[in-house]
Amino acid sequence: MKYIKANGIEDNELYYFEIDERGAAYRQVSFAEGRCRVSIAPDFQLCETEVEIFDGDEEITPEAFEEVWHTAVEPYKNAWEETKRQYRPGTTVTGTIQMFYPQGVIIRLVGESYAVANDPVLRMHTPPAWMYPGYQVEGTVGGADESNFWIKLESCRVTGKRTDS
Repeated sequence: MKYIKANGIEDNELYYFEIDERGAAYRQVSFAEGRCRVSIAPDFQLCETEVEIFDGDEEITPEAFEEVWHTAVEPYKNAWEETKRQYRPGTTVTGTIQMFYPQGVIIRLVGESYAVANDPVLRMHTPPAWMYPGYQVEGTVGGADESNFWIKLESCRVTGKRTDS
């Protein structure tokens, strides 16, 4: 992974990215208009295209990125701790596909609790017409992604039911 500190178009915009060798963003912190937004819930602010590096942007150390990341996600830590207490490993859960990230399929459980499922594995067992936001997913809690504040789901299946949320 590479870590980038990038200036935005406006003077007061600043972005921090964790990107892979292809430039796909995995985590992002955005500072604009006096607000901080992150690539996890509740903001889900993540660049959908390849991250381009422009003059004035700089590569930073993983430690520098992690420092910015941990500060940015601190307001969501209490909700994350509650989510982990609610969704223990081995528990069967139901949620709704919300979006697709490089890390996998992002599934909304209840409220602001989210999970991630392995995209290629889920697609192997799911009709393509069901691999869209709004479709219900059932799975088993396999652990927690401490970096992104997501529950990790295993043995998932898309039920074919759509939800209104």
